[in-house]
Amino acid sequence: MASRRIAPRTFALIIAGGSGTRFWPASRAARPKPLFSVNGKRSLLADTIRRLRPLVARENIFVLVAQTHAGAFRREVATLIPRSNLIIEPAARGTAVAIAYGAAVIERRKGEGVIAVMPADHLIEPAAGFRATLADAVDLASSEKSIVVIGVPPDHPEPGFGYQKIGPARGTGFVVERFVEKPSVAVARRMVESGKYLWNAGMFVMSTGTLDAELRELAPPLRVAVKRMALKSPRHVASQYVKLSFDSFDREIVEKSRRILGVRARFKWHDVGSWEGLRQALGGKEGQILRGNVLALDSSRVVAQAGRRLMVLFGVDDIVAIDTEDAILVTRRSESQKLRRVSEELARRGLGRYL
Repeated sequence: MASRRIAPRTFALIIAGGSGTRFWPASRAARPKPLFSVNGKRSLLADTIRRLRPLVARENIFVLVAQTHAGAFRREVATLIPRSNLIIEPAARGTAVAIAYGAAVIERRKGEGVIAVMPADHLIEPAAGFRATLADAVDLASSEKSIVVIGVPPDHPEPGFGYQKIGPARGTGFVVERFVEKPSVAVARRMVESGKYLWNAGMFVMSTGTLDAELRELAPPLRVAVKRMALKSPRHVASQYVKLSFDSFDREIVEKSRRILGVRARFKWHDVGSWEGLRQALGGKEGQILRGNVLALDSSRVVAQAGRRLMVLFGVDDIVAIDTEDAILVTRRSESQKLRRVSEELARRGLGRYL
């Protein structure tokens, strides 16, 4: 698939949030989920940045991170984007604040343009299909003065995802008729079978002018606050940022807006939120993942990652076994979504060194 060129004033804002507690013990407070590697080579964040090139110029790619993780992310992006393109969020205040503030900083530094907002921690392939989809979204956002959301064709009914309903065609995309957030399994199955719904991938493309107009109409206090903060020193930003209280970008803007269009993804997408999600993404429903010094005998559907020591799995099925330098995890695959409880219990017992 040939790469397309898009307007030079196209920017990417990568939101690198999420602590990755469901990937404990490989993902920790000092190394959150976007810095986790699903292939043992590059981090999810590095893959996200590389996937954008050459569609978006290196100097136009920005990453927004929390202050608590700034040091780790500075090291990670040192060779990937300009150092000044790391935007520090003083405190977690949800995606509406993060996107509005990040966009305000980009516009102040670079001027008006189209901004593609995306998470840092999703697994997407092929990269060429992603770039083709993003180019469609940029074209549509520019020509229709709309917020464009990317929808992924579902391959199974997933109750943990949000969905968007496909409406009438508009240019290279379609009007989004409505959003459905985390339906029941039965409802999700009916939606998938209808062929009229796509998974909502949490990616938004819009011009700075369109975003400004939507904030002016739907969240004017947020618009005023981020415009002011984009001009201020980090100390002033920190003191004001913590006072902001807004919901997610979806709820504050997207679900209320009358200017929402969608494009259909030309790529496979996985929100790899747990060890079991990683197994399904890379190994398939019946496959398994073995990393490092692992010997698996008469074992199936396992996720195993070894450190320096040899790990032997003998006669076991449906488990996750992760060995790091200072912690070992063994759990059933079905329980891997609940690993947040481990972090909560470690904190309760004062074992912060393992978080």
